[in-house]
Amino acid sequence: MPRLKRTPPATRAPTAGGTGIVQSMSDSDIPQAITCSPYESVNTTSRHKRPRQAFSPGSELLDFKREILDMLNSWKAEVQASFLKFSQEQSSSLAKLFSEVAELKTQNLAIQKANNEIEKSINFINNQYDDLMKHIDLLQKEKQTYRDCIQNLEMRVEDLQKLSRSSCIEIRNIPLKEKERAKDLSAIVARVSAAVNLPLKENDIRDVYRLPGKPGTVRPVVAEFATMETKNALLSSVRSYNIKQPKESRLSTTNIGVLGDQRPLYVSEYLPASSRKLFFAAREFAKLNNYRFCWTANGNILLRKEEGVKPIRVKSEQTLRDLAQSTQ
Repeated sequence: MPRLKRTPPATRAPTAGGTGIVQSMSDSDIPQAITCSPYESVNTTSRHKRPRQAFSPGSELLDFKREILDMLNSWKAEVQASFLKFSQEQSSSLAKLFSEVAELKTQNLAIQKANNEIEKSINFINNQYDDLMKHIDLLQKEKQTYRDCIQNLEMRVEDLQKLSRSSCIEIRNIPLKEKERAKDLSAIVARVSAAVNLPLKENDIRDVYRLPGKPGTVRPVVAEFATMETKNALLSSVRSYNIKQPKESRLSTTNIGVLGDQRPLYVSEYLPASSRKLFFAAREFAKLNNYRFCWTANGNILLRKEEGVKPIRVKSEQTLRDLAQSTQ
């Protein structure tokens, strides 16, 4: 609140008997003192306003408003400039982003096209693979059919060989004689038969020969008889003779009058090459698995675990494998 100044008291005019003293005014009424006459009546009082100061609160408020407006305008300009710059940067970034997205779309289309081509190739390969597997399955079935057919043919051929040689025996360990003839071999077979107490007639032996083999080896002698009865009788007689004799006195080259070192003679049924190989495997199997008997009869290979047990016919090596699995 502005400070109030006190108005000086009014002065009285000099009366007739007075002295006419004129009072002076204060400094604040200097303008009035200048304009007033000393003889002017001062009965009426005048009130003067305090002169307006140069720096009033109103002018300060206006200056403050101007400064605020200037600051706001400056801030507004800065904000607009920043926003314009930001907008330009965003526009540039968006343009770059749109360009990259367009490029990615192009690449994506190329990848999709490549994937389609790969998918087509994979489908083609799968179809080819399926066809190939079907063809392989068909070939395997045909192979199995051919294998079974070949096995049946081999068995039939073997049966034919057995039938054609059903009356033949094989004698092993007979020494080879120089300039050996069929007549010499027939004499040896006759002496073997006589050694086991089974004399033979001249017409009982149909044919006799040595099997082919490596040079320097003692090849077996094969004798074919006129009848199977004669063959079976000779095999039975040899078996009985060896059972009755001690081991060192069994049938040997000494019994048939062959000079030189004593060699044991082995008389058995003649078997084709395939059956001979199977018979060898069967004997080895019997030794390893404690089978007491392994022999041949009429071209068949038989196994027996012990006395009184039914014999097992060995048709192939698969029979031996099945027996080995059953004993585990």
